[in-house]
This record gives sequence, structure tokens and C-alpha cells, in this order.
Amino acid sequence: MTRIRRSGPLLVTVPLAVLTAVLLTRTMRYPAIGMSAVLGLVLLVLVLSVLSRLTGEPAESAASSDLRDLGCLLLALLAVAPVLILPVDRPWNAPWWPGRHESASLPDPCDVGRATARALVPGGPGTADHDDDGPYGPTAGCTWRDPDGASTLTLEYQLVNWEGTFGGSATDSARDALADTFTLGPRVPLRGVGDEAWRADFGASHHVAARRANVIVEVRLSGAPPPPAEAARRSAEERLLRTAVEHVRTR
Repeated sequence: MTRIRRSGPLLVTVPLAVLTAVLLTRTMRYPAIGMSAVLGLVLLVLVLSVLSRLTGEPAESAASSDLRDLGCLLLALLAVAPVLILPVDRPWNAPWWPGRHESASLPDPCDVGRATARALVPGGPGTADHDDDGPYGPTAGCTWRDPDGASTLTLEYQLVNWEGTFGGSATDSARDALADTFTLGPRVPLRGVGDEAWRADFGASHHVAARRANVIVEVRLSGAPPPPAEAARRSAEERLLRTAVEHVRTR
């Protein structure tokens, strides 16, 4: 009996140490996972504490009575916590939530756009530009320039990351971010490209962009490109955009 009673503090201390590690390593990045682990470990602590008391001496001290009351209170809080936490934490917005189809990586824009880029800006190979610290998450771009430097074509992917607890989903954020990418004149919708797509033209600058899930794809053409006819140029821009969107993989 004495050995079991003395093991009570150990049964509580070990799970609490694990609980602290979970809080430090998981809750900040994936709050819903961390909170689920916290609730599970609290329940484990309570169960172990109750078992240690049930197998102990029948005589109940004031300390053990207080511990029992505390356990009852924690069990009540544990029952209510999911009702209070889930609407606030909104784990269904997390990328790991079942049924969410979002992307975790980006295609290589230089490979994706190589063939179509030649129709818009004849010249050498594209120049890659990758940034892991973009405004919303990682970006991957490729730029082509004609030999005279008079025109420039850029294909860019933007991966929009999940904002975490209290934020919307990555797809919601990408929807808002897409609207912010248009700084030229009025935009007009493009049909049949990704989840949504738009075009904006202003003088010699042309911008088409689309979104698939949490990835934004942009094609920007500026300067004075060699003349394909206007209709052919627009068709090539939109073909490049459509091809780039098709290379976005969701999980």
C-alpha cells in the first residue's frame, strides 16, 4: 500500500512534464493539436491520480480529499473545454484537417513556363527567383527578358500559409491576397481557370492571376513585346496562366 501511495506524485509529475513539452513544441504551430494533447494529458493525470487513491489506504486525509475535489473540478472543465475551445480555435481551418485540399509546395515556374514564354518574350532561359519569406509564405518565380531588354515576362507562384489560431484557412487568406495583387486598372474575370482568375491591362503592362486553393499564380508582361497580334498575346498569357495553375498540387 505504501509503495503505491508514494508513487502518486510520480504519476502526476511525469505526465505534467510531458504536457509542458507539448505546450512548448506543438501548441504554437498547430494550436488545435496542442490543445487536444493538453486535454488528453490532463485526463490521463486525473485517471492516474484516481487510480492511485483507489488502491491506497481507505483512510482519507484532508489533502487527499482536496485532491479528489480538484479532480472533480478538472473533470468538469475537461467536459466543457471542447465546447468553449473549438469555436475559437477553429481546427477545421488547419491544413491537416480531413477534407481540406490545400497545397504545401510549389512547382518550378521556369520548367512550367518554358515553352509558352518563348511565344511572348523570345530570348534566353528564365531566371529563377525563390523566397521562403514572402508576405504570405514561400514564393517561386521565373523571369524572361527579350534580348533587347524591352519586355519582361514573369511567372510567379505564391503559397499562402495558414495563419494559425483565430485566423481563417489558408484558402480564405489566399482569396483575399489575390485581390490585393491587382494594382493596375480595373480587373475583369477569366472563366475556367483555377478557383478564380482575373485580368488587368494598363498600357503596355498586362497582368493575369488565378488562385487554386491556397496558391496564387501570377503572369505579368510589361514593356514592348514583339508583336504577336493582340488576340494571340492575350491567348498566350492565359494559356501560360492555365498551364501554371494545372501544375499546382493539393493534398
